[in-house]
Amino acid sequence: MPYSTELKCGAAAILGIVLMSGAATASPGNGVTPETFVTAGLLDEADINHDRVKLQTKDATTVRVQKLTFAAGAFTGWHHHPGAVIVAVQSGSVTLVDENCSTKTYGPGMPDGSVFVEGHDESHEARSASGATVYVTYVVPNAGAVPIVRIEDAARSCP
Repeated sequence: MPYSTELKCGAAAILGIVLMSGAATASPGNGVTPETFVTAGLLDEADINHDRVKLQTKDATTVRVQKLTFAAGAFTGWHHHPGAVIVAVQSGSVTLVDENCSTKTYGPGMPDGSVFVEGHDESHEARSASGATVYVTYVVPNAGAVPIVRIEDAARSCP
């Protein structure tokens, strides 16, 4: 199933993914099961700059927290996110492939760490060769009743 404020974040915390229908050119994922724990509105602006961590929003935002379970060989399909996303890998490993086909692998004990942050318009895909459990926190512009936490992108030909 495909997934469907200016935010500055200087520290890793949490992450989440939202489901939405993809465009005809979208690259659907396979083998990733999302479980949404909460979707809530942050109605006031946030402006925190404390203990070397900065979080700033300019308007109301939506926060969603999800657990994603990757089966062995699973992938998310190519996409990007509005706002900011923080992903923490609890178990297994996830390889993030960017639009230039560069990769970094995240998970407990991995050289690149077990947390990554996304917050740009660049397309990427997450893959797990042996399976993984990740927790995702999305902080996205408030889009009303149906928050948009993921935007589908055209498939890339990265190996």
